[in-house]
Amino acid sequence: MAWNIGANDVANSMGTSIGSRVLTVKQAVFFASILNIIGAILVGNHVTETIRKGIINPTAFTGNPEVFVYGMFSVIISAGVWVTIATKMRLPISTTHSIVGAVIGFGLISSGLSVVNYSRLLSITLSWVVSPITGGLIAFILFNLIKNSVLDSKHPFDSAKKVFPFMVSMVFMVLSFAILYNGVHMSLGGMEMLAIVVLVSLFAGLASRVLLGYYHRVGRDPYYAAENLFGYLQVLSACCVAFAHGSNDVANAIGPVAAVYHVTEGIANGLTSGILQHSVSVPLWMLAFGGMGIAVGITTWGHRVMETIGERITEITPTRGFAAEFSTATTVLGCSLLGLPISTSHVVVGSVIGVGFARGINALNLNVVRNIIISWIATIPSAALFTMVIYEVLIHIL
Repeated sequence: MAWNIGANDVANSMGTSIGSRVLTVKQAVFFASILNIIGAILVGNHVTETIRKGIINPTAFTGNPEVFVYGMFSVIISAGVWVTIATKMRLPISTTHSIVGAVIGFGLISSGLSVVNYSRLLSITLSWVVSPITGGLIAFILFNLIKNSVLDSKHPFDSAKKVFPFMVSMVFMVLSFAILYNGVHMSLGGMEMLAIVVLVSLFAGLASRVLLGYYHRVGRDPYYAAENLFGYLQVLSACCVAFAHGSNDVANAIGPVAAVYHVTEGIANGLTSGILQHSVSVPLWMLAFGGMGIAVGITTWGHRVMETIGERITEITPTRGFAAEFSTATTVLGCSLLGLPISTSHVVVGSVIGVGFARGINALNLNVVRNIIISWIATIPSAALFTMVIYEVLIHIL
């Protein structure tokens, strides 16, 4: 499952960088792999807990924990199969949709309608609608700000140099806040955390200002020079999205594994009841294992969906790519801190559509957008159906 997540979702962080030609495929794969592992280890635990216990009630299987183990195994297999099909078709689907749909399928076939937590499912479903809209709106506003202050100015390159440190500060502000709030196990008060975030962002901005003194303008065209400078910002924001992806989407592979691990550990210790709890700790090695699985998927098959995100929805330049990547990072990290297993795919597609819409509706390939949305709608029922079939086969065999 982690392999499939990496294969399909690498485009979430690096697709626009490939589309704008800022990074090569090899460079994108390297950065995405490393940062997904780091994000999974540092910030992955909280979301993993949410997706494991939030969709169905595990205590309903206390009397028969083996059923729960078979069900979670079916969930991982069925979600992985569906994501593989989508990746083969070069469609950036939601791996979160896949795992949640698979969990619902197991709950329905094993225990009926009552085992599904519908209030929690509703809140997650609403986040799937809100997140791409939020990402698209932030990207739309940010790109228009860049367009008005930089690209449409009399001296685009000079204007780009002025806003560059501020943009770097924003990226580091989002990233440092996410790490401190949920990733680093330190007892920090609100004011202490705010002070660290401000200091980190200010230092990053000042450092970038110093480095600009060593930067040499590329080409005579001021627009090209400005876009080239924003290419560095796009790489920085893409790395931020890769970190956010590891923190949020590792839950899709590790959530069911954490549940199975907890149950089988209880059986091995001779416990016959009470081993199916609402909350269990997720071992660090398990988060690292999921992060590495994602990295392997990125390396082996991640290039397939990159083309769809980076080239087929709309034309991407470094300024548009930065706007899309930064809005994705902000939305995904924010929801990850709230414990909402949102879809990174939904956010990045919404953000890319947002920067494309800033140039007018004709700048979007509506046929590609339509196919992506259809695949999103089909994901939950397809994953649920696969789970039901696999679960029934396992029960009859075992």
